[in-house]
Amino acid sequence: MRDLKEQYYRSFRRGFEVEKIAELSREQFERFSGELYGYYRFLYDNRDVMYTEPGDRNMHCILVTTSEYREGILVEAEGYAYPRYAAFVPDCRKIELAGKEVLAQADMSSTLPMEYFQAAGAKKKNERTESR
Repeated sequence: MRDLKEQYYRSFRRGFEVEKIAELSREQFERFSGELYGYYRFLYDNRDVMYTEPGDRNMHCILVTTSEYREGILVEAEGYAYPRYAAFVPDCRKIELAGKEVLAQADMSSTLPMEYFQAAGAKKKNERTESR
């Protein structure tokens, strides 16, 4: 989480659109923010709302926060069950969130279907092949 709080160059700044809000307990949020490289069922179940359109500078994200909406983490998983891209939000109350769906019971388990791991392995292999 410390890395997310550091200042980065302007060239890394992107716009974002919050598609859903995952409200966690304070304990769950602390666990999530300390284990950003973990697999999470709620990210898997909502992977279709996290994406970036070609040519669009906005990332479509899930905002992971607590019921107090103080700090949070914007997550864009690009179809994966872990945060591929994340950004720290020091005060979520400054973001327009009216009308956004709230995932009040976000499943923090790492239990994922076997198909996910097979598809993710194939996707990573394709990414390596395309980058050559």
